This record gives sequence, C-alpha cells and structure tokens, in this order.
Amino acid sequence: MLLKRDWVPAHCEERVQKIADRTCGESSTQVANQIDALIRQNRQIHEQDCFNLNPATNVMNPAAEAVLAAGLGSRPSLGYPGDKYEMGLEAIEEIEVITAQLCAEVFDAKYAEIRVASGAMANLYGFMALCKPDYVAGIIAFACFIASYCGTTD
Repeated sequence: MLLKRDWVPAHCEERVQKIADRTCGESSTQVANQIDALIRQNRQIHEQDCFNLNPATNVMNPAAEAVLAAGLGSRPSLGYPGDKYEMGLEAIEEIEVITAQLCAEVFDAKYAEIRVASGAMANLYGFMALCKPDYVAGIIAFACFIASYCGTTD
C-alpha cells in the first residue's frame, strides 16, 4: 500500500491514493487487464481523439515505431559516430550515418542532423512545418517574452 506523501500537492495525492486503493484489492490478472485497457485508452486518446501540440508525443509512423521498439528507442546514443559515450553502438552508428546520408539525398542538403533534438526544438520543428512563417516568428517572439518574464532563458 502506498503511503500518503505530504509533500505532493493534495489534489495529486488524492488521485494517486484513489488509484492505489482500487489496485490494492485486485488480483494480478485484474491489474494486468486494467493496464491493457489503459494502454488501449491511451492509444485512442492520442491517435484518434486529439491532436497533440507537442510534436515529440504525436502519432508516430508505424514503421518508425516498430524500429524504435526493436531496441533502438531505448538506447542512448550520445556523441558522434566513432566517438560514442557508451559501448556496443556500432550498428546504431551505422544506422545514424546511413539515415543522415539518405536525408541529405532526399532533401538535396549538404548536412543532415538526424539525432533527436530537445523538446523545445521539436516544438519549433512542428510549428515550422504547420504554420505560416509570420506565425512562427510570432510564436518565437512570444516564447522569448515569456522566458524573459519568468526570469529564464531556457
């Protein structure tokens, strides 16, 4: 049984305790079935019912999702190919280089960065893809205003 945490906001802790109390009395089969149902509900919410404004959490191409589920999405791959911070990334390094080369060919570009950007950059990419240029400039200006108002530039 999860104990009540006084440091968690009351409305959040109330929700946690309600779910924990309900789960506590269920069998492992019931819990597994509930998790399966919640996974289906999550897919319905994010793939059918709404359009997420966070590009990092939007609907993924099924082929890309399968590749990430094959062990690539859970492996950190920090650093450039040939100078990774972790060991055992030789195959991922080659995939990165091949992918960058294909992107450069497809987009007739001299450079291609295919590694995952930060959430803020992912948001900007989404705005750039979906908005007119003057709207993107307005969004960037507004974000800078909010950041300076809040005392942060991050």
